[in-house]
Amino acid sequence: MSVAHVSSKVNLDFLINELGLRQERNTTIFNKGSIFVISPSVQNKYNWFDIGESIMGNYNAKEQEGYLLVRFKDKYLMAKLEPFQRKMMLRSTMPNTTKLRPHWKFKVEEGANPYIINMGDSDLRYPIKMPSENQLKKFFNK
Repeated sequence: MSVAHVSSKVNLDFLINELGLRQERNTTIFNKGSIFVISPSVQNKYNWFDIGESIMGNYNAKEQEGYLLVRFKDKYLMAKLEPFQRKMMLRSTMPNTTKLRPHWKFKVEEGANPYIINMGDSDLRYPIKMPSENQLKKFFNK
């Protein structure tokens, strides 16, 4: 089993068993009613993660309440998906590669007030909240 495959499973049980989210196939997409969640797992020494354009194609902002819920080591980072998408997911910031499908690459910057950096344009930074597990349970199980 690849390291990437193992890291994608980190904290997966919390999302499914405690938050009641349902994973779509073997992707980073989760649903619960009209809630749409993209939940990449960041378990590498560079704090990098990516979101594919095909993943975003599953999100309908008019019909779904969307969230980015990054499983960051033993913590969770959360943002509303629509404003994150508008600011951070510009076509011009996608890596130029023919080997991979179109995607955006991001880096988590740790700290008291964490934020996400777009690796295609490091001037694009997005503040992100770090809710506790209890706060997440209350939010998703209301």
